[in-house]
Amino acid sequence: MRGLTSSFPDTYAALDTTELLHAFEAGPARLRLATIGLTPAERAARPIPGKWSVNELIMHVVDSELMGATRIRLAFTSPGIAVPGYDQERWAAMFDYQDSSDTDVREAFVLFEALRRHSLSVFARLAPHQWSDAYVEHAEHGPVTMRNLLELYADHSERHLAQLLARRELLGRPLDLPCLLPGRLY
Repeated sequence: MRGLTSSFPDTYAALDTTELLHAFEAGPARLRLATIGLTPAERAARPIPGKWSVNELIMHVVDSELMGATRIRLAFTSPGIAVPGYDQERWAAMFDYQDSSDTDVREAFVLFEALRRHSLSVFARLAPHQWSDAYVEHAEHGPVTMRNLLELYADHSERHLAQLLARRELLGRPLDLPCLLPGRLY
């Protein structure tokens, strides 16, 4: 990324890549753990008016991961390429996240786990310089390096896990699951 500037937050700049890879890898299991024992009605509840339900959070994280897996592969194979964005609210409505069945949620977790494992295999192939030299042009952040992509998606699952845990608390079903990453990117 020499000579390029990015507006990507430096929240995790001090963290070792190994810590980020751990949080990235743990994301699917942690999100799944946070949903254990919730009934379909609890998953569909909106205890915070105007905010997404557990169903919507789960399905959003998985659809976002589809985009992330694509961005990671493009940064690795076609550095500098512009990647498409997406309208998360439109996706939630068009794919009816709110009415996700038990089967939909189970299949979403299987997909999330598979995408993360496959992306981890891409990260494992990186030469040290590729963490900062391989990048994509992101609609919101400009040039985003492989390191930034790792930060973005490790943070994404932790961010939504915290939201899911807050909903559990409001539903009277608290679960103590500490965050793996300090702070949030945005």
